[in-house]
Order: sequence, then structure tokens, then C-alpha cells
Amino acid sequence: MLQQTQVATVIPYFERWMALFPDPAALARAPEEKVLRAWAGLGYYARARNLQKAARVLAEGGAWPADTAGWKALPGIGEYTAGAVASLAFGTRAPILDGNVARVFSRLVGLDFLPGDKAEAGRAYWDLAARWADHARPGAVNEALMELGALVCVPAAPRCPACPLSAVCVARRDGRENRLPPLKKRVKAEVVLAAAVRVRDARGRLLVERRGAGAFLAGHEMFPLFLGDEARAETWQAAFHRRFPGLRLKNIRAAGRVRHSIMSKRYDVQVWDGEAAGSGSFPGPIWTREEDVEERLTNSLARKIWKAGNR
Repeated sequence: MLQQTQVATVIPYFERWMALFPDPAALARAPEEKVLRAWAGLGYYARARNLQKAARVLAEGGAWPADTAGWKALPGIGEYTAGAVASLAFGTRAPILDGNVARVFSRLVGLDFLPGDKAEAGRAYWDLAARWADHARPGAVNEALMELGALVCVPAAPRCPACPLSAVCVARRDGRENRLPPLKKRVKAEVVLAAAVRVRDARGRLLVERRGAGAFLAGHEMFPLFLGDEARAETWQAAFHRRFPGLRLKNIRAAGRVRHSIMSKRYDVQVWDGEAAGSGSFPGPIWTREEDVEERLTNSLARKIWKAGNR
């Protein structure tokens, strides 16, 4: 959960998650939609799916991995997570390198490049991390480095007078603490037009679909969604009828607009309301009572769409 997410955001999610899935066996046997609902709002849903896959491996094997190689063999576990779990939970002398630690190392020894700039750059940082982790209490050292970066050696205006390493910090000595590490090149966000439709039937129920494999937000339940060229006002209705044969729409009206960012893409979603005429012949329709809709929606974009404008 801490990958790509701030600690303050994670805490309530973690507490709810552990109440739902207190051990690998509970997570392994849970329906995927329940897992995705518990994750909704954290984004990067592959992390939740990989957690469940890893739980299934652990539940079948019956034991925790003994070393970082064993952790990295699990779905979704990379070098950083393996080192963090192995050192903090099991006392293994394993290095870690997250954004906070990389910033500390860059300033401490004067590295004017980022870990991801090239292979040699990554090795320089990981070699430093390995030397720091070669300690009787590697978990405590790794935790201290992360906390130092998060609370003292912060990105802007670092609190150097409060830093226990300021006397040996190259960036502090050279007056470069505000210039190291170098800034990442910003990637311009790609704008993706989208249309979403909230369809009600004669009983007031709403149509929710499960996104198919390979689709945007695959596996999630949400309102019918159309992207790119299909999102334009004159084309999304035709696309809707192709996807839901025999289900006609009436009283279509614009309901609002939402924006949602995922990595380097910004989704600009026009929300429409409509009423269903005819039952349709498409497979697996999910007609959901209004009071149950929010429980069914398994991602934050769907929840934004639900809350848009007047319903």
C-alpha cells in the first residue's frame, strides 16, 4: 500500500484491509471484487491483485520466505519491498531504496544523478544501501533512513540543522542541499476523453458492468464507460448499443463532468444519465439497487462518476 501512496492515506486502508483479510489464507480465498473494493481509492490496482496472488502462494506453501530471493519470487514483490519486509520483519541484512532513502543518499555523498537514470546509477545507490544495511539491526537502520528522508531530509527546504548527518553531508557542505537530487523530467499528461452513462431501468435500478480482460480498469465493476473516439457525444450512444444489444436509451441528458488522473494520463469524463427501454440481450447485466451501488463500485473513478452532478 505504501508504494505510490502517502502514509497518512494508507493507515485507514490498512486497518480496514487487515480486518477483512487478517492472514494470507483469508486474502487468498476472497472474491476478487471484494479485494478491489477494499483497495478502491489507492489506485494502481495491479498491486491489489498481486497481493492476492502472493497470498495464494503463501497459503499453499504454508511458510513465509526465508530470504529476499524468496520474497522477490512472489507476485508483485520487487527489490525494495523484499528488502523492507525481510529487514523490518525478519531482521535480514537486506538493503532498501525508496524515494526518501535515495534523496538522503544523493545529498549525503553528493550524487548528482537519480537511481533510474541508468543501470550504473541504480547500482551506485543500491551499493550504498547494502553498506548501510550491513548492521546488527538492519531493520532499524532502514527505518531510520526512510524516516530521515520523510521528516528531515525533505524534498524542498530540508531541515539540515535538525539532521544527525549534517556534519558529514556533502550537499550541506557545498551548499547544494536544495539542488540535490536533480529534478525528474516531468512527463506531460496525456488527456483521454471519456463518456460514462448512468442507466436506470423502470424499477430505478442502475446498470453496472464488469470491465473485460484487457480493458481499461479490467475486472472492475463500474458504469458503462467509453474512451477516446467512442466518447464523443455523437458516437458513444452507438457504441452503447453495440455493447448492450437490445437495450435502448431514452431521456438522455448530461449530468456533469469529472476528471481523474492515473499515472501519466488524465481522464476527462462526461457523465450522462439515461433511462432503459427494453431488457436487452447482452450477457451478464448487473442491475443494482441505488442503495447498493456504492458498495459495488470497485474503483475511485467509478465513485466519482456516481457522485457527479445531480442524480
